Amino acid sequence: MASRPDPGELQAFLRGLRTHHAVLCAHAFLLRRGLLLGHRTTAGILLSAATSTATSASRPAHAHAHAHSHLLRLLLHHLPPPLPLFSLDNALRALAPRLPFSALLSLFAALLRSHHPAFPARFSFPTLLSKASSSSSPRLHLPSALALHAQLLRRGLLFSPPLHAANALLHFYAAATLLPCARNLFDEMPFRDVASYNTMMTAYAGAVDGIDAARHLFDGMLLRNVVSWNIMINGYVKVKRPEQALEVVRWMAEIGVRGTAVAMVGAATACARLGRLGAGKEVHCAFLRRFEERNLLFSTALVDMYGKCRNADAARKVFDRLSFRNVVCWNAMIIGHCVYGEPGDGIRLFHDMIGQDDQHGLLPDEVTFIGVLCACTRLALLDDGKAYFEQMSTMYNIKPTFAHYWCMANLYASVGLLEEAEGLLTSMPEELKAHALGGLLGLCRFRGEWELGERIVLRLIELEPNNSVHYALLCNVYASAGRWEDVHRVKAIIKERDEKLSPGHRLVNLNEILHQFRERQPENQEIYGILDGLVSRLKLTSRVNGQIESGVK
Repeated sequence: MASRPDPGELQAFLRGLRTHHAVLCAHAFLLRRGLLLGHRTTAGILLSAATSTATSASRPAHAHAHAHSHLLRLLLHHLPPPLPLFSLDNALRALAPRLPFSALLSLFAALLRSHHPAFPARFSFPTLLSKASSSSSPRLHLPSALALHAQLLRRGLLFSPPLHAANALLHFYAAATLLPCARNLFDEMPFRDVASYNTMMTAYAGAVDGIDAARHLFDGMLLRNVVSWNIMINGYVKVKRPEQALEVVRWMAEIGVRGTAVAMVGAATACARLGRLGAGKEVHCAFLRRFEERNLLFSTALVDMYGKCRNADAARKVFDRLSFRNVVCWNAMIIGHCVYGEPGDGIRLFHDMIGQDDQHGLLPDEVTFIGVLCACTRLALLDDGKAYFEQMSTMYNIKPTFAHYWCMANLYASVGLLEEAEGLLTSMPEELKAHALGGLLGLCRFRGEWELGERIVLRLIELEPNNSVHYALLCNVYASAGRWEDVHRVKAIIKERDEKLSPGHRLVNLNEILHQFRERQPENQEIYGILDGLVSRLKLTSRVNGQIESGVK
């Protein structure tokens, strides 16, 4: 009869297994020699060896991860229970980065069937919940998450210190944009740590009108970390409340908290929104005292800030010091010149960007062309603008958005071709047309094109017959033309139809000019800030006739 191997040597041998095939051979050997029954340590080492093949330096592809998952299920079926708990948890965590959530959940079920008295432990659930949270569509995994929530409650693990399970579940509800579920769980927690507060604040900061609720939680925290400060600073920046963002930055500095690079980026962006060059320079100096000067993210924020503060030289110095520039950095530089600085320099920068050699060349994106088209509008370069607009689709396969059509319409309008602007906008996709025509109607008022404005509003009413905003714009056109009888006629139509604006909108009558205001409307995309700047310039340079002036006064 063959002698039994030394337990120490056997365990050392098993720890050295590195391949899928080697683990299978070792498993067969141990089964045939009867070396698994009653040997929990040996069984645990074999399971750990199987797990390590999924985390080797070779980093197997996604298909290989499924093979390892199958191997683990096979081993679990044959290994004697109860297996060491650390081996089961380790197997789950090792395969989590490489398996889709459904496969990981299947492995979790197999581990449950191992009948370990302590499995699943509180550390097993966060692995599954974190995987569900990180998926592209977390809400699709809601049924599984609710089942895990129930399991945690049934096993009394949900609120066990150190709150890993509760925080992971809270993060899932936040990632799935299930704010009421997240808040209910947060309120049920008998105690909360900094991570709990940060997760809840992040959920509020990402919700519509939620930033004030996030601030309420922030003010109530007894202990904050740098993540807490970052959430508030960047949350205020995101909802276009830069003054409050800088207020938080000042508070952080007053109590001696060292801001992270992320906080500095938020502070620089807030300065850009406010056009505060002095404050932006202070942020720049504070960053240089603490961090690497050539940080791409912060440098891009600086280029954006200096550009919007109309300090092109400072923006260029920051830009030139970068050894690597991505398309976002180039866009910040191009937009800064095209919209806020010298538009000719912006166009030259665009050609520098696309004219680099193959090793460093970058392809422009939709934001790049917004800047270029804005520059053409400011310089009244109609032919160049038309050429760039065509290049978007023919050379770079970029589908024009509303912003690009609107830039082109402004370009036509800037050279007095409102009829051509109308033709361009009516050729837009239907889902963009109403918004664009409404904007063109506003331009008609400023340029005195009353007949064109009247024609446009009839198209708008045809597209959106129940939208009273179109009637308000028509009132403005008639009032600017001094056609007061038509103004009263349109107002009577509005009253007769009993049309109401959407919640949060108001029409204010100022000397017969109807102005639309939307309450609590944070703009979520930088692109609209660019367009606002462009339209402001057009209004300043537009020829306003005496009738408009008398109507607005």
